[in-house]
Amino acid sequence: MDINRLFADAVAHQNEGRWAEAAALYRKIDKARPGLGPVNWNLGIVLKAQEQWDDALRAFEKADKAGGDFRGLLFNIGLCWQKLGRMEAAAKAFEKAVAAEPDDHVGLFNLAAAYRELDQLEKAVAAVDRSLALNPDFVEAQLLQSKLRTRMLPIWHVPMVNDAPRNDAYEAAIKAQVRPGDLVLEIGTGSGLLAMMAARAGATVVTCEAVPWIAETARAVIAANGLSDRVTVVNTLSTALQVGDVLPRRADILLSEIVASDFLSERIIPAVADARARLLRPDARILPERGGVRCALAGGDILERHLFTGPTNGFDLTPFNRLYPRTVRYDARTVQPVALSSAIDPFSFDFTAGPVPLCEQVRFSLTANAIGHCVALAQWVWLDFGKGILFENSPFVDSPASGWQPGFFLPPAPFPVSPGKVVDIDGYHDSYNVWLSFRP
Repeated sequence: MDINRLFADAVAHQNEGRWAEAAALYRKIDKARPGLGPVNWNLGIVLKAQEQWDDALRAFEKADKAGGDFRGLLFNIGLCWQKLGRMEAAAKAFEKAVAAEPDDHVGLFNLAAAYRELDQLEKAVAAVDRSLALNPDFVEAQLLQSKLRTRMLPIWHVPMVNDAPRNDAYEAAIKAQVRPGDLVLEIGTGSGLLAMMAARAGATVVTCEAVPWIAETARAVIAANGLSDRVTVVNTLSTALQVGDVLPRRADILLSEIVASDFLSERIIPAVADARARLLRPDARILPERGGVRCALAGGDILERHLFTGPTNGFDLTPFNRLYPRTVRYDARTVQPVALSSAIDPFSFDFTAGPVPLCEQVRFSLTANAIGHCVALAQWVWLDFGKGILFENSPFVDSPASGWQPGFFLPPAPFPVSPGKVVDIDGYHDSYNVWLSFRP
């Protein structure tokens, strides 16, 4: 067998894109002379071209074992692992590839993608940033960077910190309740805005942020505003904090903004209960002191077109409604709901009193006060900071964008209402979730 002739023929097939013929010849050579680096490297390339990832991986690993200096070998091993869904192995191979070829923007991009699948978002961002520094026009890396930033900082954060009525309510409460020399414990640092407000009022602040990249960025924000000596950002859940460590003593004030759009899903009830039991003075002030879920019947043509379908272009699409979620959240300015009843508070939580119920089930009624088509039960949140300082994000009042979007709980189908019509509702919460449903 003339190995050199077979190899030349295989390369010719490869150059012509005749992958199967080239692979057959490379395999024939490998069977006769196992372990030749160039043969297995080329075999890996043609198998990769045919997306035969298992076989390509074995060929590339044989080439690596042979010790050949093949540019891109480690990258291709990582690529095979990536295509096979083995992200830990892929990341390790890409790490070696990047160490060997640090200026390879494609290798850095694939390393970032592997880190993303492993939920190692900080590493992923660092790798994709390096990739774009090498090639700013690399559009795939631009897309990955955008997706990573969205995962690292959900888009509701920016409208939340730009919500002037919310900020004004918190600042008014801080000015009214925080005194110079107070020790403030904040749960949920976010941008650091509320912690800086408390520091500006004269307090020393320890603030907890569980997400590492948000905690690090908050430190940078606080430093840029000259308040690092007054505010300590701790990258931990408040439930892991201990008095006598970063928190030097029990705090005088608890400040929290872990209020979700449904009030509960950021776990404010267990967080506040834990802080009251372990981390606060018995007479500590709590901001907000109280809050809850508020709701009213809602209608309006634009809202209905977002929630239900029906006759369209001569066809009845009503059965399609069964696929739509029974609860959704929209920016109120997008769907323009119309109030069809007064509001009611099915759930209220007082953080200054005894233990907050961990589970509640209620039945209540709403009485329509307008003529219209009821298409949802609108739900929003309200906060009471004490000293007469109140906040709510009613979807029926035009206000700036907010991270707290109102919820809309749907009936089986829209129904007409007129003044005096009574609509019965079931409500439930389990400390983490809120559910509201129309009773038959």
